[in-house]
Amino acid sequence: LFDGREFEQMFRISRARFQRLRMDIGASGDPFFVHLPVDTNGRVGASLDARLLLPIKSLAYGVPPHTFRDYFQMSTTLARDCYSNYNKIIIKIYKKEYLRLPTPADVKAIFQLHEHIHKIKGMMGSLDGMHTFWKNCPVAWQGDFNGAKGKPSIVLEAACDYHLWFWHASYGYAGTMNDINIMNISHLQQGFLNGTFSKIESQSGVMPYIISHEKFMEMFYLVDGIYPRYSRFVKAVRQPILYEECKFTNFQEAARKDIERAFGVFQGMWQCAARPIYIINQQLISEMITCVLILHNMCVSD
Repeated sequence: LFDGREFEQMFRISRARFQRLRMDIGASGDPFFVHLPVDTNGRVGASLDARLLLPIKSLAYGVPPHTFRDYFQMSTTLARDCYSNYNKIIIKIYKKEYLRLPTPADVKAIFQLHEHIHKIKGMMGSLDGMHTFWKNCPVAWQGDFNGAKGKPSIVLEAACDYHLWFWHASYGYAGTMNDINIMNISHLQQGFLNGTFSKIESQSGVMPYIISHEKFMEMFYLVDGIYPRYSRFVKAVRQPILYEECKFTNFQEAARKDIERAFGVFQGMWQCAARPIYIINQQLISEMITCVLILHNMCVSD
C-alpha cells in the first residue's frame, strides 16, 4: 500500500532497503524469522514482513512493541520477541559492514570530502558524547547513572563525518562519567595508541599533508574544550582575542556542528535513542542503540 516516499516516512527506511533486509534475514537461517509457526487449524502465524516491520516502527517512534500489535495482528509476547530478535539479527548480519573502522579508501574519501566542504586538509570528523536519558532505570542503579542534569542516563560516544556516517560509536557508559573518563576507556583511544589508525592512514595515500607550510602525519578530530590535548584533537580557543584566533574558533565551532547535527538526525529518525522507555535492562538498551546505529548508517548509505 505504501510506495516510494510514503514507505520511507512510515518506517524510516526505503522500500528497496527493506527488501534487501528481508532477503538477507531470510537467507540467514534464523529460526525465529524463517520458520513461521502453524496452529492446529493450519493457519500460519505473523508473516516475515510483519515480524520485521513492527520492530522497525517501534524503534522509529520510540514506543513499546505492543503499541502496534493491533495493526500487525499479533500477541504481546510475539511483538516483544520480534523486537528483541530483530535487534540481535541486525547486529549479527550488518555490524561488520556498517559499524566498522574506515578502510584506506574511506579515509581518502573523507579527506577529500572535508577538504571540499570545510576547506581544510586532514579532518577525519567530529567527536562528542550524547546522553540518552533512561526513564526506567532501576532505583538501585540511579546513583551510578545520574548525570549532571540529575537524571539517569547512558552515554553514546560517537564520531561522524559531514555526511553523518558514524565511523565510531561506543555505547553503554554511565551518565556519571564525563567525556574524559569515557575517552580513557574507549576503543577509539586504543586505536590511536596501538597504531591501528596510523596504519590505515599511511595506506590511504593522503599522508603527509601540508597546512601553512607545516607537514602533518596524522588526521584529526574536532572536539570541544573538555577533551585532553592530544595531537589528533583540535579544540577551539577558549577566549579568542586576536583576529586569527576568532576566525579559527568560528571555523572550528561551525565545522564541529556535524556531530551535533548527526545526533539530532539520529534521535529524530529513531526516537527510541532519545527515550528508551520500554527496556529496563542496560544490555538490551545497548543492543537497541547498536541496531539503530546500523540502521542510521544504512539510511546515510542509501
